[in-house]
Amino acid sequence: MASETPAAGYASGTDPRTTLRERPMNLKQYGVIGLCVLINMIDGYDILALAQAGSALTRDWRLSPAELGTLLSMNLIGMAVGALGVSPVADQWGRRPAILICLLFMSAGMAISAVSDGFTMMAAARLITGVGIGGMTSTAGTLALEYASQKRREFAASTVAAAYPVGTIIGAYVAVAVLDGYGWRGIFWVGAGMSAMLFPIAFLWLPESLDFLLTRQPRGALATTNRVLRRMRVPEISQLPPRPQDSGSSALGDVLQPVHRSTFLILFLAHALNMFAWYFIINWGPPLVAQEQLSDELGARYSAWVSYGGIVGGMTAGFLCGVIGVKRMMWFTMLALAVLITAFGHFVGNVSALMILAPLIGAALFGSATANWLTIAYAFPPQLRATGLGFATTAGRVGSIFGPLAGGWLLGEGVGLLAVCAAMAVPAVLSAMAFSRARRIEPGR
Repeated sequence: MASETPAAGYASGTDPRTTLRERPMNLKQYGVIGLCVLINMIDGYDILALAQAGSALTRDWRLSPAELGTLLSMNLIGMAVGALGVSPVADQWGRRPAILICLLFMSAGMAISAVSDGFTMMAAARLITGVGIGGMTSTAGTLALEYASQKRREFAASTVAAAYPVGTIIGAYVAVAVLDGYGWRGIFWVGAGMSAMLFPIAFLWLPESLDFLLTRQPRGALATTNRVLRRMRVPEISQLPPRPQDSGSSALGDVLQPVHRSTFLILFLAHALNMFAWYFIINWGPPLVAQEQLSDELGARYSAWVSYGGIVGGMTAGFLCGVIGVKRMMWFTMLALAVLITAFGHFVGNVSALMILAPLIGAALFGSATANWLTIAYAFPPQLRATGLGFATTAGRVGSIFGPLAGGWLLGEGVGLLAVCAAMAVPAVLSAMAFSRARRIEPGR
């Protein structure tokens, strides 16, 4: 439904989103971004829970490298399904319901993982968890971007991205704390509990996106918009604005219009190549360190240092994106990632070198994630932002599925680790070349 009143524009002539973005941010806006940070933190914990438990699970169930790689990839298949299926929901029916649905999937998937008694059940559990994580990837960051001021938009997005490695740090400490006493199941129980606790908080406090309400204009949009505006302390409006010309009845149909199709294809390729390299190193890094050093604790410590670097790198990249531009940061972080993946293959047997490499790898991983996410978000108009991110993320999940699988297959065939890492670094360079061709709809560098 277009609107409750004739779409003749705003009575005041001022877009409330402009008011929200041009003034200094207030506590209500920071609160929305804070909730998105907590949500993405749990995402980070959940997605690497299996990597943290991988070494112990391999011994318990006597898994081969290929079988562990398959379990790691099942999570990523679920993320592809979630990104493709849930992201259009965020553009069609709202960011808020999409986020709540994802939290339910994450809670259920982690609980099933904790009680799994074999390979098949664990694979199904990781698939369910992945659906929730995949849908959340595009929606939580989008909501934070839309509630931030113009001055803080890139930094807000990077703060949400930086919450991901915070979750992995928590996961690393949980792994160290529970593996000896409770085994690998304890890692999954903690994740299930965190998602379940966050759901009622999000249900009560998370508002709907103004960009969604004013561009998609669902039933009751004017009343809902004014409730949000009162909460954000922005003057109310008496009428809804005209809907964008390229806003049809279906987000899926809109994103495939000719005007968006070439951008969609470029980002599909770019993100698939990016995630191929990204998920190889982030999923195989901890178990490879643990196996090489014969220490599960060292593998967890390596993962923690990757996450420390990711927090600093992600937030720094977000700040610098607003200073030197998104494209320059994308090139720098992607090329650095390619070099560091190769270096990991050379230094995996050197503990001292690993502890230096780990935070640098984390900084490159999450710095590039921030720059690439912003590249995708700015390539689509607001009413298609979550769908565009979701489709690009789905392409990324295709790459992320085959990254761990290819790594496991090559290692299982006896290919040297340095050669495997060098091969996995090539897609990162190709990805940067593709991302550099993406358009930017919103103004900025």
